[in-house]
Amino acid sequence: MPDRARDRLSAAQLRNRMILSARRIITEHWPRVDRCPVCGSTWPCPPTQTAYDYLDSVGQGRWAPPQNTTAPTA
Repeated sequence: MPDRARDRLSAAQLRNRMILSARRIITEHWPRVDRCPVCGSTWPCPPTQTAYDYLDSVGQGRWAPPQNTTAPTA
């Protein structure tokens, strides 16, 4: 049986994982023209808005993906 105390994340580790997850959502849903390439909805799409709300709550609300980010291919 695994040691549960050892498997738990510290608050800082959890925060860092959440920030990375939010940035990934924003990068994947970054608009091409004015629509989300994943959802097809207008900008900002609901997943992106939630990700930005989280980043804003940790003081990183102005983050944007690098300009050379390309849309993932399916």
